[in-house]
Amino acid sequence: MNKEKQKDFARRITQANRSELLLVTYDILLEEIDGAVCAHAAGDTAEYTRSVKSAERFIAELMSTLDYSYPISRELLSLYEYVQKLLIKSDITGKPFELQSASGVIAGLRKAYARLAEDDDSAPLMENTQTVFAGLTYGKGTLNETDLDPNAVNRGFLA
Repeated sequence: MNKEKQKDFARRITQANRSELLLVTYDILLEEIDGAVCAHAAGDTAEYTRSVKSAERFIAELMSTLDYSYPISRELLSLYEYVQKLLIKSDITGKPFELQSASGVIAGLRKAYARLAEDDDSAPLMENTQTVFAGLTYGKGTLNETDLDPNAVNRGFLA
């Protein structure tokens, strides 16, 4: 994943509520799987392994944050375990054949949660972050995002 995508994900995380944070996690997972496929096509085994391992870590995170007080969590766990097995098999064999199936499962879950997130109007989880406004300035062929007070000293965590 390149630096620009990392910055975009970081910005989305700072502005996300619970539902949006799950969508960001799915997006990062899908990005890592796509990165592994592209790295394999380019013959970059080190990047392939890094991307698959990163995807495995995100699946493990999704599995560890399930709330088992809801019955659907058990079904989600079985889907996450299936994706985890596909990722591990891809990592061991060094071949991306199972990654398409893993990506399909995650993309389906993302689509379902995106519809649920539309109804979630809760506040962002992170407080005291800079507000980002899109569309205030334009570059050649790009849309620049700007915050109103770039010199704010009360940004991030307060001790």
